[in-house]
Amino acid sequence: MYLIFFIFDKTFVMDKAKVSRRRGEELLESLYNATITLAATNKLTSLTFQQIADEAKTSRTVLYRRWASPFDLLQDIYAYKTKKLFDADFLSQVQDNGTLRKDFFQLLSLYQKAYNEVGAEAINNYYYLRMQDKENSREPVIHIQAIEKYLSAVKAILNNAQSRGEKISKVSNVTLMLPFDLIRTENLIRPENISKKRLMTMVEEILIPVFTNN
Repeated sequence: MYLIFFIFDKTFVMDKAKVSRRRGEELLESLYNATITLAATNKLTSLTFQQIADEAKTSRTVLYRRWASPFDLLQDIYAYKTKKLFDADFLSQVQDNGTLRKDFFQLLSLYQKAYNEVGAEAINNYYYLRMQDKENSREPVIHIQAIEKYLSAVKAILNNAQSRGEKISKVSNVTLMLPFDLIRTENLIRPENISKKRLMTMVEEILIPVFTNN
């Protein structure tokens, strides 16, 4: 009996050591995967470090070393999953198409393509988590940088239009974010209607009247 117990105990210690030896990307991936698995069946705001640690077969200490709370871990995960949208590399494809109407249509089309590639679930979860941060005290740097890039892109489009002789209205940064706020709202409320025709309708009936003096 003693021998059998000894063998079992040694195996347990080896397995435990193997788990604790995970480092860097391997450990991070296991934590991300465990959290995503739990998020599929639990309310995001009710997840605990203990649940995540149990699922990832690690200790809560590992989680506390990197994140202050499950909220911060979840926000990191969904910021990473939505990185393509917030990196805004697609904005480099925006060109001068000759008219403000065409420029805005291209902007919305490129944004929608990036949105589709990221996926609505990841994006909606990201913004759901942002809504829980009532004081906006944990806004990720990637989000702040994205807003700056979005504003710059719209300013460039309007400057091009003005250089072509189009009459452009003077607007605030709140209004400059309208193209992105508009398409995000459309994707949230009417995702099945995001077609080229719908995008052009948004441009002609909303964006052009707002941004021009015509």
